[in-house]
Amino acid sequence: MKLHKINLLLWIFLLSIVPYCIQAQEVLTGISQNTTLIKASANKTSTKNAATAIKLPFVEDFSNYTGYPNPEKWADRQAFVNNTYPVYPPSIGVATLDALDENGRIYAHAERDAFHADTLTSQLIRLDSNFTQHRLMQLSDSLYLSFYYQPGGASKANPAVEWERIGDAPETGDKLFLDFGYATGNMIFIGFEYSDYIIEEGTYYVTGDTIENPFIPGNIYIFETSAFAGEVISMPSDSIFGPEYVWNEVWSTSGCKVDDWLMENPLQYFKQVLIPITDQQYLRNNFQFRFRNLASLDLDSWSGTNITGWASNCDQWHIDYIRLNVNRTYNDYYPSDVAFVSPTTTALSQYQAMPWHQYRNTDMAANFHNELANISSATKNTIYNYHVVKNGVTNVYTSTPNNENAAPYYNNGLHTYPYHAEPSIAFAYNYDNADSAVYTITHVFKMEGSTDENTHNDTCRFQQVFHNYYAYDDGTAEAGYSLLSTTSSPEAALAVQFTLAEPDTLRCVRFWFNSVLNDDNFASFSLMVWDDNDGKPGNVIYELPAQLPAHAENYLDFISYYPEEPIPVSGTFYVGFQQNHDIQLNLGFDQNNDARGHFFYKTSNSWNESFYKGAPMVRPVVGKYYDHSGVEEHVAQNIRFYPNPTTNVVFVTGLDELNSDVHYQITDIYGRTLESDRLNGNAIEMRSYAAGVYVIRLTSGSQTIKTEKIIKQ
Repeated sequence: MKLHKINLLLWIFLLSIVPYCIQAQEVLTGISQNTTLIKASANKTSTKNAATAIKLPFVEDFSNYTGYPNPEKWADRQAFVNNTYPVYPPSIGVATLDALDENGRIYAHAERDAFHADTLTSQLIRLDSNFTQHRLMQLSDSLYLSFYYQPGGASKANPAVEWERIGDAPETGDKLFLDFGYATGNMIFIGFEYSDYIIEEGTYYVTGDTIENPFIPGNIYIFETSAFAGEVISMPSDSIFGPEYVWNEVWSTSGCKVDDWLMENPLQYFKQVLIPITDQQYLRNNFQFRFRNLASLDLDSWSGTNITGWASNCDQWHIDYIRLNVNRTYNDYYPSDVAFVSPTTTALSQYQAMPWHQYRNTDMAANFHNELANISSATKNTIYNYHVVKNGVTNVYTSTPNNENAAPYYNNGLHTYPYHAEPSIAFAYNYDNADSAVYTITHVFKMEGSTDENTHNDTCRFQQVFHNYYAYDDGTAEAGYSLLSTTSSPEAALAVQFTLAEPDTLRCVRFWFNSVLNDDNFASFSLMVWDDNDGKPGNVIYELPAQLPAHAENYLDFISYYPEEPIPVSGTFYVGFQQNHDIQLNLGFDQNNDARGHFFYKTSNSWNESFYKGAPMVRPVVGKYYDHSGVEEHVAQNIRFYPNPTTNVVFVTGLDELNSDVHYQITDIYGRTLESDRLNGNAIEMRSYAAGVYVIRLTSGSQTIKTEKIIKQ
């Protein structure tokens, strides 16, 4: 588990100097799953080799999409294309190599020592012919491959602010490689298929024993462990052959920190590498290149604590702006290009999204914030404007185009001309009494009077959502947020602040809990609602105990937790959770939007403002309830448990609406699983349990349908 290691050191330091004063602490971890890739892998689409090899030039800056690499250019799907983890890339969007596989989960073979993780492999590229001059390719055609890279864990502040870092920096033993290669055309042995073999009655084997493999005549199988009658073992049953590849490492770098680069050059958030192709063996019609990385996990627990759920993604490398072409030179660093560097911002002053009926013109921000760069070597005349469309059809506003010269980034930094970087928001949304609205804001930053080599990165869009919920977050978790208690009777709470324009009704609260290794964050909490006390949480309005972290079904992002009855709220109120244990619940944390000053954590009887830059992924739903996601909610409203309290048996009603088997799980209030089985009939036997409080969780397929606190007398 690679963490924000400095955060951990900071926490240890604080404990050492004030061991009796600090009773709880905020903790950030990485995430152990990538929801975007999990969603994509669920579509069961496969990457296929391109029908024909790619002709030069090969250019990829990952600027106009997210998720898997574009299959027209890339032959595998292990890298993650995103615009939320890098810090000041040359162009918006990167491909990230890390410790998560193509299905968005930590590699099964991940370990403490460096292991092979992601690979980003190009499709076949035609380097056999110079198509411009209609002849065979020659080494004198001056072929170069260039790319930018950045290790994870950077901060936009310089010098870096530890609690503003995004991602995890690879350590010295973690490496990034670039290989050149091609298929030889030969087929070679690459492994075996396996089949099950059942040990015959009356026989057993010990380590080192051999038998003839029944699937492959003449092949001897050696037992690596003891095996007994009736036991099923896997034996090689057939040989697998595949194409032979030649791969040669042409460049590599060890793990490092962006901080060290910035000490040499305060603008060097990314480094660029140029590799000449000087070997005749690569001038062929099936040339490929690939990036790959070594990562390593630290699975040790922190000695002396009960910290769980920290094993997470780590050792990120961000790759950007790859160019392969002829007629380049050793100093061909700068394309003729201007680009968005990061996503643009909301037009609201506080929220990423809010209820449509609660919106007022006073919720508008004064300016957008755009991060723009001229990555050329010369000053460029640039033009910028934006336009707004409601619900995909109605034009709302178009700004006046504005021209300005943009100086090169490499010695001047980002383009900060205010009419481009901080454009005024000269419109207001118009509430129309509908349930919802979506506004698409499209920003365009481009060259005037010069050839732009890459127009994909000239446009950036933001969707302003008005439904029935408030959100400080953008829906993507870059980290996990937990509260670590150190007292003998641990108690901690998180509260997120929201302010209504008019009194309303709280229908539910949506949480995004990260999935952690071995479900170590499966522990109970209380859903909490507070009123306001001079800018911090005040009296408890509502408490719903015995709730459990759940993970979004059908690859949605949030789980809804419903109070027993809708709750009237007005003015400023707070929603969150309270825990009475030291297990880290690991809530999703958006590190690209800053909600500091609007969320608080509790230590004993005091509330503290967070010092972490980001937004906990907690969303209250108010007003008329409707499901904006277009899918069925995970809670079955008609399911009830009785009697409660009980002395022996709990009965479940309302199961007739379900079309699949129901399973139940009984846990204690600390989240420890006591029993798990298929529900036969409608009765759950609890006669053997001691008196106390338990939690019963019902699931149907992969979907959580009901969670209830049960008192056993």
